[in-house]
Amino acid sequence: MAQNDLQELLDMFAEGSGFGDPDARRNAEQRLQVHLAKEQQKTTSRLNLLTFGLVVVGFLNFAALAFQVWLQFFYSK
Repeated sequence: MAQNDLQELLDMFAEGSGFGDPDARRNAEQRLQVHLAKEQQKTTSRLNLLTFGLVVVGFLNFAALAFQVWLQFFYSK
């Protein structure tokens, strides 16, 4: 769904906009819930990717630190 569709759905629930048919309101609420669930899924996947990237950077940082300690220990003698 595009941002226009989301804005259209949100405008349906604005003050003064009535639903003549109870099914129309339920369908609009259902469409809104589906859209929000998709957006939440996108956000979750982005956060998972970011977390994975941070873990990789942490391991690389640890490897660099271990290498520096190893160099200091073996080449300081």
